[in-house]
Amino acid sequence: MGDPGYATDGCNPPPGSAWASPVVLVPKPDGEIRFCVDYRKLNAVTRPDNYPMPRTDELLEKLGRAQFISTLDLTKGYWQVSLDESAKERSAFITHVGLYEFNVLPFGLQKAPATFQKLVDGLLAGLGEYAVAYLYDVAIFSDSWAEHLEHLQKVLERIREAGLTVKTKKCQIGLNRMTYLLHQVGQGTINPLQAKVDAIQKWPVPKSKKQVQSFLGLAGYYKRFVPQYSQIAAPLTDLTKKKQPNAVQWTEECQKAFNQHRPV
Repeated sequence: MGDPGYATDGCNPPPGSAWASPVVLVPKPDGEIRFCVDYRKLNAVTRPDNYPMPRTDELLEKLGRAQFISTLDLTKGYWQVSLDESAKERSAFITHVGLYEFNVLPFGLQKAPATFQKLVDGLLAGLGEYAVAYLYDVAIFSDSWAEHLEHLQKVLERIREAGLTVKTKKCQIGLNRMTYLLHQVGQGTINPLQAKVDAIQKWPVPKSKKQVQSFLGLAGYYKRFVPQYSQIAAPLTDLTKKKQPNAVQWTEECQKAFNQHRPV
């Protein structure tokens, strides 16, 4: 546990800490292991932060019009934000060698997304005409190559001044079209990812309320490509209401709505 993100007093609980959350290790798509802390009980007693997250449709509209786009990945994301002492105590998690606390903002906390979005919004203040961010994914977009180099330099200077770092292997520089927020954008176009469209096309008929919610979560991401989406989705949305049973009652109307959930 030598990562600088953690602090410990040997195998004993940190002084004064009355908090402890369990750890879950989750495999990542690239084969690495993601270290996760289950903060559900802490989040249940945390006052929410209602700072607004960016609207993905507005971000995509800006990038879709651009001729040149670059994206920068703020490496470690939340781990670039320091915690104050009271927050460190609440971040405590259990390991087989004792109780640890985070020195930096961990993933899984209810307020983490809002806190980090505030940081990047402040980082890009005044640059909104050519730079946007959704959490740690920063996008720079321009109409000409000369402008793009200038815009990219200004954003990188802001990142350096803030003491943040980027993960170079996840950065994309100076492309005409690229994938951003599960869409292909650039040169005046915005399109869904074909792999996601294929997943929607091949989705099996849901048998439970949770399966319906999962399907709507994916299909709804591309609702801009489905005319009158909300009307089409109504029979499926009704299945997810609290009064409905977990085992869904699949009707012809549901099947019709299910078949119409196809981006065009």
